[in-house]
Amino acid sequence: MTRFAFRLPERQARLIALAAGYHLSRPGAELDPETLADYRHGLAEVLPAIEAQLGRQSVVIELNSLQVVLLSTSLSSVISELKMYSVFDTMSGGSGRPRSTAPGFDDRLRRLFPEIAGDPLFASQLAEEMTMLRRELPAARAREIMDNERKEREAAAAKRPRWQFWRRS
Repeated sequence: MTRFAFRLPERQARLIALAAGYHLSRPGAELDPETLADYRHGLAEVLPAIEAQLGRQSVVIELNSLQVVLLSTSLSSVISELKMYSVFDTMSGGSGRPRSTAPGFDDRLRRLFPEIAGDPLFASQLAEEMTMLRRELPAARAREIMDNERKEREAAAAKRPRWQFWRRS
């Protein structure tokens, strides 16, 4: 299995922790669409690995192809959330109403980036940083690897003899 190793500054690791938490907060996010079972190695195992290293100058993580693709998709979703955060903050006013529809996103954002409480426009800066981080991910290569693995599985399945109920062994 191909693995991608990353050494990230703590701030980028916090961005990834935010994206992974966002991904995991969505129902069914860890379900494999082919098997309808939980992913064996999805982002559920990445988040604790990152959070355990927060507070250090740099964080080291290894991701498989699936995790890179899931993370890339989640980063895109969080970028959209962050771009709208200041607008929703203005609309919310002083109320405790959440600024996001994703459960726990506001709390996680404030915990990972306390600066957001004093300046909702800080979310736009985070969106820019997250966009740059997403561009650095080898998502295209990861998708290619996943496609090749799927084709190999399909070829192996095609080589297996089909069950023939009219034959007795």
